[in-house]
Amino acid sequence: MMVRACAVMYVRMSTESQDYSTDHQRAMIHQYAAANCMPIVREYVDDGKSGLDIKRRSGLLSLMQAVQSPQPDFTHIIVFDVSRWGRFQDIDEAAYYEHKCRRAGIKVVYCGEKFSDDTGPYAALLKSIKRIMAAEYSRELSEKVFIAQSRFIEMGFKQGGLAGYGFRRLAVKACGAPRAILEHGEGKITLTDRVVLIWGPDNEVGTIRRIYRLYLEDGMSEAGLARLLNNEHLPSELGRPWTQVMINSILTNVKYCGSLAYNRRSCRLSTPRTRNSQDKWIVNAGAVAPIIDAEMFLEVQEERARRQRRYGHEELLNLLRDCQARHGKVTASIIAADPAMPDPQLLVRSFGSLIKAYEAAGLPRTRSYAFVETKRVLARMREELLVKVIELADAAGAAVEHTYEPFVITLNGSLVVKVDVVPPRTPRRGLRNWRIAPDKGVDFCIVGRFVPSEAICDYYLVPATVLTSGPIYLKESNLHQYSAHRYFALVDMFGLVSQA
Repeated sequence: MMVRACAVMYVRMSTESQDYSTDHQRAMIHQYAAANCMPIVREYVDDGKSGLDIKRRSGLLSLMQAVQSPQPDFTHIIVFDVSRWGRFQDIDEAAYYEHKCRRAGIKVVYCGEKFSDDTGPYAALLKSIKRIMAAEYSRELSEKVFIAQSRFIEMGFKQGGLAGYGFRRLAVKACGAPRAILEHGEGKITLTDRVVLIWGPDNEVGTIRRIYRLYLEDGMSEAGLARLLNNEHLPSELGRPWTQVMINSILTNVKYCGSLAYNRRSCRLSTPRTRNSQDKWIVNAGAVAPIIDAEMFLEVQEERARRQRRYGHEELLNLLRDCQARHGKVTASIIAADPAMPDPQLLVRSFGSLIKAYEAAGLPRTRSYAFVETKRVLARMREELLVKVIELADAAGAAVEHTYEPFVITLNGSLVVKVDVVPPRTPRRGLRNWRIAPDKGVDFCIVGRFVPSEAICDYYLVPATVLTSGPIYLKESNLHQYSAHRYFALVDMFGLVSQA
């Protein structure tokens, strides 16, 4: 049983090919279908779409899905010519989609071409030539557009895109007279109009200068600047929250120092967008009234390069040693203020912490360095002491409950006990002592006295009532000497607490 031929049409008009209007294509396709007694059941349209690839062509994508369906309701696809099927830069890609149609039993007909009904080798050769011509047309057009846009940049005219924060787009007539300031999303009135950049509102211009000053003079990061502007509820160009990317664009775009640059990034013929080296930029210096002077702009670029520089571990260690030699000591604030040093966070990311970086560089220990190390030891010892107290509570048959406060537990549902380890204090005048501070809501404190060379030397059970008038200070003469005594003192002490 012969299936009656029926067809769908595919029409495409790209922005650069207005001579291929969709109405003209439809008329030619309907004429061909009528002459061949082939009813058209549906049409697929890509209006204003480039033919360089298939990704953004929803009409062709839908058509190929219909072709691959289990039972397509058409036998032919009618297209005006090869270029409407696509100007694929890889001509095998164009042939591939046509081949998929043939495998599904569907014929692609180009009604405006001489080989529309010919499936022989001559038609295959001619199609390949036509595909090459279609691809070459796009390449030539791309080159012509690039040359024209480069020339307009050299004349001081902006080529597409947003004005950018701090600027506005001004449309000018062909004679050079200003026409109107263009709002966001608004296009030129006539094709002969051109666009130049002018300053935006004073508050935006002031914010641009402030961003540069804070970055260069106060050392603020791009992320920090974005947080600052958001906290101040200052609207960005499109009213969106500020981001690090927005700040980066302001700090790096040469238009803020008075230059127009074209071809900083390129995406020709649907290839992936790439960043071009500066020698490939088309730059017109002085095309825009500068918001930032060229000297400050250059200083910001040098500062960005310094902050983003990649350092090896050994290079960072040498920088730390040089910083120690210059200042006599090294701290986070000294590193941040020294222009020869990278950001302190880079050292943290590279070594895990500043203390580990100092150790790797072999720097002498400062008081703050030793204090940080002591805090780490004390935190570990408090955890160990809390575990020991809980074990003793379980052995004594007491019920233990944890609280939201660190190192504080509740015994038998009523008795609140805090576990602490206190380091020695050596005031400028006086003897070494251990300070036990009051803590609200606690009935007892179990305190271990810490001596750096001997770990915990003894334990004390301090009722909260003793601390009502303020902290107490234990003296050196209270120290016990034997670890066994320290352990049994803790056991006896815990017996008193559990009985209470």
